[in-house]
Amino acid sequence: MRVLELFNEHAVPLSIGDIADDTQMGRSAAQRYVYTLHQLGYLSKDEASKKYFPALKLLGLVRGIHRHHSQRDLAYPLLQTLAAETLETVSWVELDGDDVVVLQNLPGAHITAINLPVGSRFPALTSSSGQVLLSQAPESQLSAMLGALAPEVRARFGARSHAEILAIFRKAAQDGHSFTEKNFGDDGVSVSVPVTDSGRVVAAINVSTVHTRFDLAKARKTILPKLEKAAREASI
Repeated sequence: MRVLELFNEHAVPLSIGDIADDTQMGRSAAQRYVYTLHQLGYLSKDEASKKYFPALKLLGLVRGIHRHHSQRDLAYPLLQTLAAETLETVSWVELDGDDVVVLQNLPGAHITAINLPVGSRFPALTSSSGQVLLSQAPESQLSAMLGALAPEVRARFGARSHAEILAIFRKAAQDGHSFTEKNFGDDGVSVSVPVTDSGRVVAAINVSTVHTRFDLAKARKTILPKLEKAAREASI
């Protein structure tokens, strides 16, 4: 699986040597894993360069993941409506360890729309979707995640103290939504609302826009009510 993950990190075909170096495994071990994945149809080989790249068969695994998430699939028309009403990028986001992952995405209608392809990952603590997804998490879990943050990610909280950062998640739980700025560039504005299953937060619906179209006050007034409506209807 680590071999396959490399192709999410590198947008070019990789040689056996590249794979061995990046996975820090021996060349013979890398060769065996690559050979197996190639024989199973999950990697394709360019005969001219002898390098490997992901095969289309991998899409079958993605289809299997989506097939087992009926709540997400049923919510897709709601995301379409929200995207049409706001003209901004709309995403369905779920928690995966310390990260959030975009699992559905409808790009915004503007040239300057935020680009969040399916499969995009972001640190959960500093993203608006992560903040609502973790709004019910115990303080001990949040503290452990905060302590494990890379310095450059921790810097996104600015001069906030540990207690002030934890208060962000309590506020997200109280408000039922979270806003962040500058997560996707200097002009980014992001707002998320949780989706629940029997009261348990299972996903977030996110709208990402830019400050030149929506400052926080305008996003709160215009986008948030539509987003809250979509999340209510997606919840079960």
